[in-house]
Amino acid sequence: MSQRSLPPGKSHRKEPIKSQDAKAHISFLAFLTHDSAIQPKLPQIFIGNHHKFTLKLLRKLKDKTPEGFYLWREESSWNSHKLMRRALALLVRHLQEFQSSRQLVLVLDVARCHMHKTISDLADRLGVRLLYVPAKLTWLLQPADTHAFGRLKQRLRRLWLNLRVRSTAGEVSHEEWLSTVFETVRKLFCGIPWKAAFESVGLLDECKIGSRILKQLAWESSKSVSSEILTFEQLQLLFPRRTKVNHAAIFRWALPKAKAKAKAKVGPSPAVTSSSTPEGPIASRTRLRMKSSPSSST
Repeated sequence: MSQRSLPPGKSHRKEPIKSQDAKAHISFLAFLTHDSAIQPKLPQIFIGNHHKFTLKLLRKLKDKTPEGFYLWREESSWNSHKLMRRALALLVRHLQEFQSSRQLVLVLDVARCHMHKTISDLADRLGVRLLYVPAKLTWLLQPADTHAFGRLKQRLRRLWLNLRVRSTAGEVSHEEWLSTVFETVRKLFCGIPWKAAFESVGLLDECKIGSRILKQLAWESSKSVSSEILTFEQLQLLFPRRTKVNHAAIFRWALPKAKAKAKAKVGPSPAVTSSSTPEGPIASRTRLRMKSSPSSST
């Protein structure tokens, strides 16, 4: 029921939430893939501050956390360059057995914590290619946003209400709620094949772009896309304004590597012989004139 349909002077009753709970948010670093065989091997990371992820809570959740799920207790619950590098290294470690046969491509949005030279440098060393979704288009082009997070929020909302109803005091403990979140994420991410989600946004085959994108582009059908890397000017259009774009760092895997300069060999100078070279200093032409002058007799 909307606010306008309520009687005069009446309003929706807000759910009472403790201030400590309202301020104690966590970040979820979710990893999805189109390959159902690899999905269970991907890590899922939850970042919480010291007040949210207390040592007591972490001890209680130790046996209730699924394999591959990580709880990082940090000063802040927000992601950062440092944590992103840590997550990237963790992802590669989980997929180490597939690196020899597959190319790992990580699709990211253009959040500030994802765009740092140290991250692109680490990705290059680990053999990971970073693919950025253009600014303000994650709702249309990011598979996690288009197909996964909506379902996850809907399930969690329903479970939260059920837990509140079953509780005699109407409250849900952090331990019970996080255990529910872990199990819900595991079942959703590993229980649904995500290949169609990746295909619909053009990540697997540009000819299978979904009707939603075609409608936004006003295209009747899919069009071929150039395989050439973007120019610096084109790349700038994909990032937020005033973003310092490092074209060489982003496309390091595609740009030709600079050839190393050959070192000059150090050795004795070669002897130069010439019939026209004077035996004295170059500035002195005395000996040369004497040799070339005709002899005279008296």
